[in-house]
Amino acid sequence: MARTRYVLGLCLLATLVSPAYADACADLQAAIAKTAALKGAMHREAAPILNLPQIPRHSQAACAASQTLRDHIVALTRLIDAKCLTEEQRTNLTTNLNKTMAEANSNISLFCN
Repeated sequence: MARTRYVLGLCLLATLVSPAYADACADLQAAIAKTAALKGAMHREAAPILNLPQIPRHSQAACAASQTLRDHIVALTRLIDAKCLTEEQRTNLTTNLNKTMAEANSNISLFCN
């Protein structure tokens, strides 16, 4: 929940940048918000399976959600612009994206066999 609030806070801060970078920053803002939504979808798909006594070798829905999130994070890293975020915001965003990427990769190794 705290991460979601942080991501949404970053989205709000991205709206305060100069008009010259409005399109790039708007794209970044949208991508950050989409990351939170995709992460939620991955959790919704994986949580019921992870609570089973024995985890099945493959889950198409959890696999697809994890791969979609991973692909989105890769695309999002290309959108990060120094003009849209402060150094601290970039550092925090990068840290959160690295954690989320590790989680997505873990789910992919569990569910995509």
